[in-house]
Amino acid sequence: MIQSIGMVMLYVEDTKAAMTFWTEKVGFSLLETSEYPGATSYVIAPSEKAEAQYGIHDKNWVATNNPGMNVGFPSLLLATDDLKKTYDELTARGVTTHPITEHQGLIHFSFADNEGNYVAVQEVK
Repeated sequence: MIQSIGMVMLYVEDTKAAMTFWTEKVGFSLLETSEYPGATSYVIAPSEKAEAQYGIHDKNWVATNNPGMNVGFPSLLLATDDLKKTYDELTARGVTTHPITEHQGLIHFSFADNEGNYVAVQEVK
């Protein structure tokens, strides 16, 4: 059976800009860089020891090499044990953040990545 989520694939227009956003603004670690003819991909994660990772891939390259594949951006829900601190840090780094709210008992905020994709962050204690 499946044991865990290993990697979430993020298909983006500009892989280098996305990698820079996630590493410099969000604070993720760059784990791997792969060069392909016509594209560069990156593997990032919240830390080097994180259980799940993100693979950042060129949306157009993937679509060309895998016709019919859904290359839309996934809905991401990240977790933190200090929501206010995370919100303040991302806002200070220039990330477009939306106010902290509560919805059905979930305390969270959302932000936009460098391509305007929606990402949510929830508080877990």
